[in-house]
Amino acid sequence: MGLSKATAHRMLSVLEQEGFVTRLPGSAEYQLGPELIVLGTLALNSVDVRTVARPELQFLAETTGEDASLESLMGSDVLILSEERGRGLLGLGSEVGTRWPAYATATGKVLVAGTETPMAEPPDGFHPLTAHTITSREKWTEVLSEVREKGYATNIEELEYGYISIAAPIRDRKGRTIAALSVGGSSHRVTLERISELAKTVMDAAARVSERMGYRDWK
Repeated sequence: MGLSKATAHRMLSVLEQEGFVTRLPGSAEYQLGPELIVLGTLALNSVDVRTVARPELQFLAETTGEDASLESLMGSDVLILSEERGRGLLGLGSEVGTRWPAYATATGKVLVAGTETPMAEPPDGFHPLTAHTITSREKWTEVLSEVREKGYATNIEELEYGYISIAAPIRDRKGRTIAALSVGGSSHRVTLERISELAKTVMDAAARVSERMGYRDWK
């Protein structure tokens, strides 16, 4: 750093006094102190997932051309927290604050798959919205297992005919799934052949948001 030893020692003494560094017992070496943990926790707690995810929503909408959304779990529904419109004229037409049944959405599958406790049975059961909607607890459990294995989820005309979406989880510093990113659009554009490509794009974007939220994958 270009500092003299005297200046460096004086600065370290102040940092040690304030608890930002500590001296290793029986050594002239220093390590990070407990006050940095406090500062780090305050910084992480002040992070808003909507603010952090905004650049990635814009990136997804621009690069894929499809609508991108940030959603969270609310009971047995998903709630749209933020969104960015793509270039397509046809979409689901949802807005911030809209709620959809979790079992019929890609984001819902991702969010429930990442929870420690299973989602309560929807008040009206697994009501079919289209011929492709999940309608049984057995199928729901099977799908959640697949989502955990793949790391992403799809909604192929399960919520509305002609609409397909792909979602990936956002995790916090404790590894908890706190939100989901998704892209979706008309089945004419979001074809089955594009799913693998879009899944990777969404997973990468969700991973970047997770990292900014403090998540670290030590595997």
